[in-house]
Amino acid sequence: MNRILISLFFCLYIADAQAQAPLRVLSYNILEGMVTDTTKGKEVFVQWVKQFNPDMVALQECNKFTQKTLEELAATWGHPYAVIVKENGYPTGLTSRYPITNIQKVTENMTHGFIMANVLDYNIVVLHLNPHKFRKRREEIANILANIAQKKDKHGWVLMGDFNSNTPLDMARLDTNRIKAAHLNAVKKNPKIENLEDGSIDFKVQQHLLDAGFVDALYAYDRAERATGGKDTIRSKSRIDYIYLSKDLAKKVKTCHFIYDDFTAKYSDHRPVYMELKK
Repeated sequence: MNRILISLFFCLYIADAQAQAPLRVLSYNILEGMVTDTTKGKEVFVQWVKQFNPDMVALQECNKFTQKTLEELAATWGHPYAVIVKENGYPTGLTSRYPITNIQKVTENMTHGFIMANVLDYNIVVLHLNPHKFRKRREEIANILANIAQKKDKHGWVLMGDFNSNTPLDMARLDTNRIKAAHLNAVKKNPKIENLEDGSIDFKVQQHLLDAGFVDALYAYDRAERATGGKDTIRSKSRIDYIYLSKDLAKKVKTCHFIYDDFTAKYSDHRPVYMELKK
């Protein structure tokens, strides 16, 4: 009897600890299917992910992955659940420690597609907006917001991925001349690229999200940290990778930052965003 009571107490203790632990979220554009990690099974990438012990991983550019191979990769870092939006081009993907339910894959009218699903009590969106046309990006974010508006639940939203655009909240830190020059140089290589509107940086994609009531998690956390004497947690002078939250979740951000280390300096042209939410 004592052994049974001890076992029951232990199980309840573990369950309570898990309930109190923060939700760990990682969002990462892995550069064409983590093409730079040539090891079998993407072993270097897997070991890197494991150190953060994430509950969810949102991926962009899952090139050459299938549903099966993404499931196999996710299992190596402890996630028995995974979903990929499509199996061609530059797909988005989501892996999770917990079941992924109410899965909606949207590829119509989207360049790379987006995933909308539920994990626990959270409404998740994993996206990758068009990299070359500001008008198309605006259409895509409008499509995503329209899909969100159709849902009855207006709370618990996490939107994450590669937005390929700048937020007006970063205006003070942006080197606008450098950004414009980069866009103009891109046009010289490919005249079909249209990332500037009449020579100006497009902020409307991000403004649509702000107007819809979503909160830039990294910006909110950075502002809170600096208000208490902390250092700049954004660091990047021109970020295009974001995690947006509904206002109820924005109050629960424990930490949110880019990850800068030896791995991220080498294996992708993006820096991953890491966030912890208090449950």
